[in-house]
Amino acid sequence: MLIFKDLWTLISNAPAIMIKKLSAALALAFLLITLGSCAKPAYSHVTLTYSAAASLEETLTQIGKNYEKIHPELTFRFDFAGSGAIRQKVASGAPIDGVFLASQSDTDKLGDKVTGATPILGNSLVVIVPKTRSVSADNLPETLLSADKIALGEPSAVPAGNYAIESLKTLKLYETNQAKLVEFSDVTQVLNAVATGNADAGFVYATDALRNSHVKVAEKIPDSTHAPIRYVAATVTDSTNAAAVRAFNAYLKTKAAQTVFKNAGFTPIN
Repeated sequence: MLIFKDLWTLISNAPAIMIKKLSAALALAFLLITLGSCAKPAYSHVTLTYSAAASLEETLTQIGKNYEKIHPELTFRFDFAGSGAIRQKVASGAPIDGVFLASQSDTDKLGDKVTGATPILGNSLVVIVPKTRSVSADNLPETLLSADKIALGEPSAVPAGNYAIESLKTLKLYETNQAKLVEFSDVTQVLNAVATGNADAGFVYATDALRNSHVKVAEKIPDSTHAPIRYVAATVTDSTNAAAVRAFNAYLKTKAAQTVFKNAGFTPIN
């Protein structure tokens, strides 16, 4: 209080012009003190638990790092698995904020468990073989017939496996090869099985084939033989970080993110 009395004495005895300057300075000081005592951080740090199809691991990890650089208030905790397995986790109430599934069907089955479902990417299905294996070009029946083990994702949990079964049935190759089919929990395991020679052929996405130098594409499966391959991003309805998830899912459609996807062989969906 003594300080303010001294200031008032000074102001009372000062010339008019000085009084105006001192009054303005005091008003500014009072405003800064008030704002400083009431101010709160513009945001608190957020950790997003984001589950995505295994085939997105490399690209989404890179995009997540890029996004964190421009949004330092946010950190991702990514979980990559088969889309069906992720769907089951969300349905059971696992603490997941956002999902990016390799299947429109799996997304639809979640119903009101997710919101804002948006198709982001497309892909193609291919048959791969070990790089050292000699196969006839564009002869899928022969490639499969000469294989002892054919790897694919578990159809009920891995969209790529389901697409593979659809294609085999459409092409009337399912019954002759059914006994050779070996199921895995995601496309990365299928890829590794073929790369290590534990399977003679395997069904994966075209983008997966580019991820491993120990495999080669023996055949591209016609898109007309299976349902359209769509990667769909959505926000888990019960997430407490829904706004942050929506912002990131919107970012996935931007040129910066789409460039990363395109460089990996994905097909953007406008």
